[in-house]
Amino acid sequence: MKFSLKVFIILLLVTSSKATVAQEQAFESIKNFIKPAKKDGGLKLSQYFLWCPSVIKVGNTYHMFASAWPAEGGMASWTAKSLCIRATSKNLLGPYEFAEVVLEKREGKWDNDRVHNPKIVKVGNKYVLYYISSANETGYAEADAITGPWTRSEKMMSFSNPAPLVKPDGSVYVFGRLSVKIGDKQVRTARAAEAASYKGPYQNLAPEKENLFPNNYELEDPTIWWANNQYNVICTDFAGVATGRNKVGVQYYSKDGINYQLLTKEPISTNEITYDDGSKEKFKRVERPFAYVENGVVKAYFLGCMTPDDKGVIVAHPVDDYVPGKSSSKKK
Repeated sequence: MKFSLKVFIILLLVTSSKATVAQEQAFESIKNFIKPAKKDGGLKLSQYFLWCPSVIKVGNTYHMFASAWPAEGGMASWTAKSLCIRATSKNLLGPYEFAEVVLEKREGKWDNDRVHNPKIVKVGNKYVLYYISSANETGYAEADAITGPWTRSEKMMSFSNPAPLVKPDGSVYVFGRLSVKIGDKQVRTARAAEAASYKGPYQNLAPEKENLFPNNYELEDPTIWWANNQYNVICTDFAGVATGRNKVGVQYYSKDGINYQLLTKEPISTNEITYDDGSKEKFKRVERPFAYVENGVVKAYFLGCMTPDDKGVIVAHPVDDYVPGKSSSKKK
């Protein structure tokens, strides 16, 4: 009887372990669909340190919005000098060429610290550019044309790193992160808010101290898209608890936009980039992922990369038509 009970417990543990693995690997991650980056693609500007790419197609031209600040200041200058620029290309992967400075910080307004984390979307006939100023201050600017002029909102949300998802009915779901104290630890939690229109008001979908990620996994830099009847998020694994490696790319998904699951502990991108000519480059930091999506299909994957000599560039990877739960790679 004791032996049977022991066998039962072992079988239960094995079954439970398999169920956990199955849950974490409900479908194949984007990792196997990301191809080597285009060596002469992306965006590089000698005068700017570049970060936070976001791309939209208008007609036959791709428009990249990105955070930028004077290159001579290095990474640290973003806190006081970050602004938003626009660059264009006829090729999704670039190379992109500088077009204009779009937004700068404004004295005496909610965005008086900086303009950072831009994310461009189209809502009906309007182009809407979400961005942050200081931590936990998110708003937007709107325009009738991708070239502006832009009209700015007041502060709309009290969290950072906005990743907007526009739904067919014109309502907007915005995913982001908020640093809050849980117990004796400061945790960068996953947040979400929604509104019937991009103009707001935005309602938080969970209490302030509730993390939408399991196990209090932390994050930065989310990018989001809808496919396979679910919310799909790629972000930076802040603190490295989810994957075991700090600030690598990691993928989550959710059916309801509130309860998210980690897809796999395997990082989807690291600080080493492989290019289409076979060469490799190791960066000091690789962050700010952005998934470029057409009709639910991921076509490209952009990253903000910091070189060993403290320069900021945008790297562009082609993606082999990835749809979560629908696509199967040759590597599988």
